[in-house]
Amino acid sequence: MRPVVFDECFGWLHPAAGRRGVVLCGPLGLEAYCTHRAWRALAERLAAAGLPTLRFDYPGTGDSRGGDDDAARVRAWINGVHAAVRWMTDTLQLQEVALVGTRLGAALAAEAAAERGGVDRLVLLAPCSGAAFAAEVRAMARLAGAPQPDPDALEFNGFRLSAQTLADLKALDPVRLASAPAPRALLLARTDVRDAALLAGYLSGLGVAVDEEPFADYAALMRSVERGVVPEAPLERVAAWLAADAPAARAEPAPLPDAPPRLALPSAVETPVLFGPGGGLAGVWCEPAGFAPADRPALLLLPSGAWHHVGFARLSVEIARRLAAHGYASLRMDLSGLGDSASKTGQPDGLIYRRGSLADTRAALDWLEARGRRRCLVLGVCAGAALALHTALEDERVVGQVMINPGLFTLGDGATAEALGRDESHPAAFYLAQLGDPANWPRVVREAARRPGRLLDVPVALLRRVLRRFSGSAPQAAFRRLGARGVRTLLVYSAHDVSLGELEAHFGPGGAWFADQPGVWLETLPDADHNLTGRAARDAFHSLLDAYLAGDPDGDAVGAIDGAPCAERA
Repeated sequence: MRPVVFDECFGWLHPAAGRRGVVLCGPLGLEAYCTHRAWRALAERLAAAGLPTLRFDYPGTGDSRGGDDDAARVRAWINGVHAAVRWMTDTLQLQEVALVGTRLGAALAAEAAAERGGVDRLVLLAPCSGAAFAAEVRAMARLAGAPQPDPDALEFNGFRLSAQTLADLKALDPVRLASAPAPRALLLARTDVRDAALLAGYLSGLGVAVDEEPFADYAALMRSVERGVVPEAPLERVAAWLAADAPAARAEPAPLPDAPPRLALPSAVETPVLFGPGGGLAGVWCEPAGFAPADRPALLLLPSGAWHHVGFARLSVEIARRLAAHGYASLRMDLSGLGDSASKTGQPDGLIYRRGSLADTRAALDWLEARGRRRCLVLGVCAGAALALHTALEDERVVGQVMINPGLFTLGDGATAEALGRDESHPAAFYLAQLGDPANWPRVVREAARRPGRLLDVPVALLRRVLRRFSGSAPQAAFRRLGARGVRTLLVYSAHDVSLGELEAHFGPGGAWFADQPGVWLETLPDADHNLTGRAARDAFHSLLDAYLAGDPDGDAVGAIDGAPCAERA
């Protein structure tokens, strides 16, 4: 796997010696995060079959340049596919190129192929039109009660479709292609929709030889970022179909340029990197484009839960590029078995709160030190916050930490986010409010009849909190150790977040224990969700982070910040 940058887009090339290359056109929005690990698995499978494969981030998404509010997003996404095909064809000297698209990415791939010509094969996985995609996002947003600050736009899970994007999506439809996108196509259609036959018939009418099959594992693939699975059968089918009748391969993969790929931004220069044992860890190094004071610590941005290194709704990308404008460098990384990093031998993928991840953060700190960045800050959300805490405890190169909504303060053998979700602990006030509402009593009775032992959960949890509060706990000892070493902590919670239960369990209601603990700054954001999705929540967090870096409120700065405006948010 090799990182590449082309036309302000970021990507990963999976090299192979074949002369038929494959460009993967992923889905967008939440679906892109859900399928990220599966998309990597497909690229590896295709490369193993002798097909050099490129997966990339569309303009304004992932690690690429731009954002949701840039003009002409749909046209930019299609142009991104064109740029990916050009880069593959020119750099690898290919004889043939194939496109694979999923969901909205399938519509983008089909449109680009029809415009460009010269695409030899096209794979459409659960394709949808732009209008259908927007309608589904709108339905999910309404079901979730997601606020819509702009009545002309659509926002859900941090993905924003502007009024112009919504209008342009209406014209994006595979059954309106003006010409045949490729001589042959493989269509793996959802089994819960009825328009697959219409698309197959339309493509056939354009002269395309269509192989149509059901995509039976679609629902499992799209369950969520934490729970999505890698569907073996469809990936094998796609790899076999694309490898069939491929031109004879070279003896070795085509050589790539020696210069490291770099993405130039107004305030930063970003370089994708591979580091750690065997180069198995992936990340993006973000440096200020201009002068950077040598005494400022670098930031190590840790992934949130099972999300990859860009963060939920690109939060890590936003933080990195924003702080680069103030002279701070940062490394955002994936842990073993997550995102773009390699799997751990004998270890299932997707595990979080894993003590073994400390080897990964240690490798990242070693990489930073080799570049003259010995003093570091660590920042993480949820599971990343717990990993930040234990990285700071184990490594004296960490001089400060920023923890956002830590679900736990401990690490262990690791668990899936789904398993951890069953054991979430709310603050005591939450349970009292639930029991105080008569509308909840029938549900409590049903749960008690189904699992009588659950009646003891609340009193046992409250008893444990009392014992921890008065006898101390390992997390209390951890913060004492860091305070004694001079490590400053910014601890940020969203009001009403489920992680407040863990805070209360170890540190009393509202984290009262921290009132007498030097070096810890505890703040609550009133209008924020767990992942700081909304613009107002993010702006409030950025203000807190600026103040923390400047030394407020304690006056003991870990690195000065000059308050210069940010040139680019994402």
